Amino acid sequence: MPKIPQSTIDRIRDRSDIVDVISEEVSLKRKGINYFGRCPFHDEKTPSFSVSPSKQIYHCFGCGNGGNVFTFLMEFQKFSFYEAVKSLANRYNIIIESTQENFDTSEYSFLYQIHEKATVLYQKNLFSPPGEKALQYLKDRNLKEETIKKFRIGFAIKSWNDLLKSLNHISPNDSLMKSGLFIRSEKGTFDRFRSRIMFPIFHQSGKVNAFGGRDFGNNDSAKYLNSPETALYQKSNTLYGLHITKDVIRRLGYAVLVEGYMDFLQLYQAGIEPVVSVSGTSLTKNHANMLSKLVNKVILIYDGDLAGGNAAVRAGFIIYQVGMEAQIVRPPNDLDPDDWILQNKLDNIKSAIDNPTKFLDFHIEFHNAMELKGIELRDYLHGLLSNVNQIDDVIIKNEFIKNISEKFDIKEIELIEILNSKKTYKNREIADKN
Repeated sequence: MPKIPQSTIDRIRDRSDIVDVISEEVSLKRKGINYFGRCPFHDEKTPSFSVSPSKQIYHCFGCGNGGNVFTFLMEFQKFSFYEAVKSLANRYNIIIESTQENFDTSEYSFLYQIHEKATVLYQKNLFSPPGEKALQYLKDRNLKEETIKKFRIGFAIKSWNDLLKSLNHISPNDSLMKSGLFIRSEKGTFDRFRSRIMFPIFHQSGKVNAFGGRDFGNNDSAKYLNSPETALYQKSNTLYGLHITKDVIRRLGYAVLVEGYMDFLQLYQAGIEPVVSVSGTSLTKNHANMLSKLVNKVILIYDGDLAGGNAAVRAGFIIYQVGMEAQIVRPPNDLDPDDWILQNKLDNIKSAIDNPTKFLDFHIEFHNAMELKGIELRDYLHGLLSNVNQIDDVIIKNEFIKNISEKFDIKEIELIEILNSKKTYKNREIADKN
């Protein structure tokens, strides 16, 4: 039987919705934060079978049966573990790469151990003399020590082999290189991260699987350096901070999405807890699908400059493409959320989150579309409709068309004709302003 790599198993488990899977076989009703029904594994009159969407587990208080989404399929459908994983992979359109079949799960555990050792070393460095200035920088940025420790922020000192030396009982073999924490050249093996403030990136289980490093004092051309993709870490499937905030996101019914580590940390520390960050990449459909398992609404707080506006437009359409609603909070004066917090504007930010701008209104204002005439207006509308046409949900798509019709006083039938036209139009969006 083929061996499925642990990274793929984790990705399938993270993408799966246990409530969605079990509800096909068991009638579930929500009570508080969990769902309850009659246990499919023994006869009972009073529902004692509980499914926790936040923990992605089930448990029967009557017979004691319980587990995760894989366990349920194995118990109920009498699947083998491989069949359960394969079934969910097919359900959520996840490809199991045959080239990965020989990845050793013991090696996978080894990589997690290396990341844990690195996290411990980096945080020890931060709270020792070599990290004194870096720690002061974080405190000057208003990060409290409690926040620093909770998210295990650390410091990679200016050394070619500080981390490698700390692993002196491990030779720089191929398994170690697969961690992404080292670079090998003709001159030897060296630490990838040097003179950087280190932000551990967490799998939803809470394990560290990668790092983001901010240059500190080394004048590196790259302000931020992220771990490369590894068996543990795929950036298109990782949202920073979600391991901490997913429960409150589900409970409150919305997620606040930001772009950077510091943006996330500042908002979370300030009490805006349903927050998550993409960090190191643009929002992908995988990211959006992860959030869609928790909520139906995402509030985007991206940087207030032109690049942030463009990124918010792209992210907004991706959010709609997976069936959620996107709303916008726009920081003033080209600020990013981090600096907005530092200007002691917390009340303004909370008020803006409570009253976000509708995505279409933001799109029109950002492009100054109400002032466009003639060819410019035509190109804008064709670009907008091109993105709307990529939304599969007919109800959402029709609502966009209705609102565009009202705002620009154009008949809906004419907009639909553009959507259905076989002609192709260059999507100029706001890219021409760059």
